[in-house]
Amino acid sequence: MMMFQRLLTGKALFVYGLFLVLFGMGTALYYQFFQGFEPCSLCIFQRVAYISYGLIALIAIIHNPSTWGARFYAFFQIPVVIAGLTVALRQVWLQNLPAGQVTTCGPGINFLLQEFSLTRVAQVVWAGSSDCAVVTWRFIGLSMASWSAIMFACLLLLAIFTLLKNYAITKSKKKGKAS
Repeated sequence: MMMFQRLLTGKALFVYGLFLVLFGMGTALYYQFFQGFEPCSLCIFQRVAYISYGLIALIAIIHNPSTWGARFYAFFQIPVVIAGLTVALRQVWLQNLPAGQVTTCGPGINFLLQEFSLTRVAQVVWAGSSDCAVVTWRFIGLSMASWSAIMFACLLLLAIFTLLKNYAITKSKKKGKAS
């Protein structure tokens, strides 16, 4: 039982999350630089979410917080991972649209960032393009965007578990002290 509890400490949970992020980013970078897959703008936004989640996890690992500190870090991870999950699901949706319904190719993300405000860039990227709808790789029948959505769902569950971990125990201990 004691061994199992050590596997679920706040620090361990952040290590698991960081491992998932490193695995996801390592896979994405491998396919980009060694297999020649160019990431679309939605893929880049997902990478930003992965990196943000990973940075929060790394800070939490270094800080090694108590229960409330772990909840604090998990609280900030949740919106980041929800944003990444939303973008990944949007890409999966675009990939499953009939060919005629996908928007045509648009300008690259670098051009958009140089020429437009961040609000306009977000609108254009969210609309997606034919690049975002192309499925260039599948594993067990799922596209890379689908696997990214699964990874974000796992990170979300991990962050929620970290946020709620020991809440019932802490609450019952407070009741026990009051009586």
